[in-house]
Amino acid sequence: MTSQAGSFVAEWLGVLLVFSLMLIGPDAWFAASEAAAGLPVPERGFVSDTPAETWEQGLISGNGAIGANALSRPLDETIIFTHERMFLPMGNPVCPPDTSARLFEVRRLIDRGLYDQAVIHAFKLSGQDGFMYPDPFVPAFDMRIKTSAKGAVRDYMRSVDFQTGVAAVHWADDRGAFERRLFVSRADGVAVLQITGPGKGAIDCSMKLAPRQLSPKVDPKTIEHSNARFKTHVHDIQAEADTSHLTFTNKFTKAYPGSIQSMDGVARVVAPGAKVTAEGDTMTIRGADRVLVLLRLDPVYKADTSTLDAIKQMLGELDPDYDELFKRHAAIHGEMFNRMRLDIGGGADHKKTTEQLLEQSTNENLSRALTEKCFDAGRYNIISCIGELPPTLQGVWAGHYVPSWASDFTQNGNVPSAIAALMRGNNPELMLAYTGYIESLVPYLRVNARNIFGARGHLLPSRTSTTGYNNALAPKFAGGMWVAGSAWAAHFFYDYYLYTEDKQFLVKHAMPFMEEAALFFEDYLYEGPDGKWVFNPSTSPENFPSNTGSQACLNSTMDIDALRELLTNLIEASHMLGANKDKIPIWQNMLSKLPDYMYNDQGMVKEWLTPKLDEALNHRHSSHLYSLYDGMPDYLARDAKAREGFRKIVEHKLEHHYKKAGFMSFGVVQLGQAATSLGEGELAYQAMVRLVNSYWLHNMASMHNHRSLFNMDISGGMPAVLIKMLLESAPGEVTLLPALPKQWPTGTIEGALCRGQIEVEKLQWGPGKIRVTLLSGKDQTITLTAPAAIKKITGKGPIKDANSNNARRVTLPKNQSVMFEIVIQ
Repeated sequence: MTSQAGSFVAEWLGVLLVFSLMLIGPDAWFAASEAAAGLPVPERGFVSDTPAETWEQGLISGNGAIGANALSRPLDETIIFTHERMFLPMGNPVCPPDTSARLFEVRRLIDRGLYDQAVIHAFKLSGQDGFMYPDPFVPAFDMRIKTSAKGAVRDYMRSVDFQTGVAAVHWADDRGAFERRLFVSRADGVAVLQITGPGKGAIDCSMKLAPRQLSPKVDPKTIEHSNARFKTHVHDIQAEADTSHLTFTNKFTKAYPGSIQSMDGVARVVAPGAKVTAEGDTMTIRGADRVLVLLRLDPVYKADTSTLDAIKQMLGELDPDYDELFKRHAAIHGEMFNRMRLDIGGGADHKKTTEQLLEQSTNENLSRALTEKCFDAGRYNIISCIGELPPTLQGVWAGHYVPSWASDFTQNGNVPSAIAALMRGNNPELMLAYTGYIESLVPYLRVNARNIFGARGHLLPSRTSTTGYNNALAPKFAGGMWVAGSAWAAHFFYDYYLYTEDKQFLVKHAMPFMEEAALFFEDYLYEGPDGKWVFNPSTSPENFPSNTGSQACLNSTMDIDALRELLTNLIEASHMLGANKDKIPIWQNMLSKLPDYMYNDQGMVKEWLTPKLDEALNHRHSSHLYSLYDGMPDYLARDAKAREGFRKIVEHKLEHHYKKAGFMSFGVVQLGQAATSLGEGELAYQAMVRLVNSYWLHNMASMHNHRSLFNMDISGGMPAVLIKMLLESAPGEVTLLPALPKQWPTGTIEGALCRGQIEVEKLQWGPGKIRVTLLSGKDQTITLTAPAAIKKITGKGPIKDANSNNARRVTLPKNQSVMFEIVIQ
């Protein structure tokens, strides 16, 4: 037995001891769980004492391409597999017809205040029969494992190790302890499952690959609708077994050129010492010392083509040595995950189960251990679900064939939340999955701009998956009128450059995308009577003014501020590159004619910059906070009235709307992002309380609603808000603890990135003291800002006064760690 395995067994022996204490009552159990040093809690991960009832509660693992979700049931296990490209073909995509010559009709209706009629008219022009979601993200198949037992099952526990991606399930019967360990390898591109028992010949089980089958615990209507869609969209299902392989394949009824045509999956099974038999789709294993499964699934894009033999050959070339497979994978995954670490004092509470942590954490006393686990879980979830594509609404995991909102890439808030921590969270390479995907959509986006708006350039719609066509219209839904999509996407292109200073990326990817996004607005905008631009048609995602009840509008604040940011960045980048000399005056003129902020009678910045439309503050989105999602732009830094107007929105929504109706999760992320940009630590903390306490299950998967509806939005958004509370940056500037709440008087964060090629290797804080170690990728002098007046600062190199008592100018040599110790008032 290896030392690693011996350590793991020793940990599980601790579990047996602790669980035996449950027999003496809940109070004794609680005391034991607090004190037991042998609880097998991963250093960074969790343990849970409850198996999943539904797929949303399963243990998740993934390598970006393949997602695995283990329901973690000892004797009747289901592991749901899918692939990042498992978008169910729903038939030929619908290209928006060229109705641009009639855009003036929609505009005229909005000008006259006939907002509902404008939406209905735009929908009729689209030629659609109804609202059209893109191809939905769905599961591939189940692996079902039935295991025999002698005596009652006891000593159950399950866990996920965030540092390795291993999901483990442990139980015992009269013979001893059993365990399943699952991970999806980034090194070898396969899922790896190992089953072990108490001794030689102890494992008796059967396994097969089968179509996704929902638990009876799921809503009956969901089961009915999922089964109906499966029957009408999936055919030629073939599941087979022999004594060494399980195979599964199916075809898609409504496949079209460019979509997946079929899906192939193979599991290679190695069971030393066992008698293995096969009948139909089921393999039966008797008397195995251990069982190792290597599984791969591939979407097939060429009709009437099988990849089963190729997958079998690939799997056959892998050495079925679990330890070696694990070692190769853990080196890659662990390096990606371990770039960051947070410690705000969770301490011994990390030994508690997630069930305990979730129960004990309250709004009045937020668990620091749970906060740290959510931070780690969010980063783990996002890392695990990004391969060639960014996260869908459900990442790379799926449970049935009728996912909420098609589990697509929802661009008007969800995807930006899911990817919000990639740069500052030190996984910049994963941002390239987003930019690459968006670039692949550009041909569709040009069609949207031309056919709907009669414009050059491109326009990203609110929903995408296999195409980027704008079909987001219905008689009561104006998503197709959203025009901020490409501008918002451009933010992430340019921000990647600001962090990495990769000039090749700027020239070849960011600038072309940004220029075309701006070109759309050159043709879309027109002047109003006051000489300001009119944004018409427009919409503030999914919200509607309280005096119209219609999503159609003009002058959405989000649209205006997204364009403001886009043009500002374009001008800055063009000056840097010595490019676009003919365009800069055009963009400057466009900036000068943007509508000014307007305020309601409470002093809040309005969501629609027109006196015609009234506020609707009870909505889950906070799109008009756009300018504060990722920092403090210069124009707001100079505008105290606007900053206060935005602060009041955050305060109002956290205090009033949350208590009345609650938010979906990424709505709270938007509030937290804005609060941190404003330097409002207590408001940011209120958002963090909600993000931690309201949207996680005991499997540490994040949810869209209050502890329901599997969703990855805040797995990216929550870590982003937390990092922003502790660090902010701009090129040449690093700000320490900009929104630190009083509830975290001490703490440490390691590994965050700042714009300008700077890594914060370590930031520690305590009462009146800060210690920070910075690593720069180039020689540079920056402004280092503390949260209060600096009384004393020491560190290597020259330190000079800056334009504030809170700041100093410090020098960072290339590729050398420099530590500064700061005493503040």
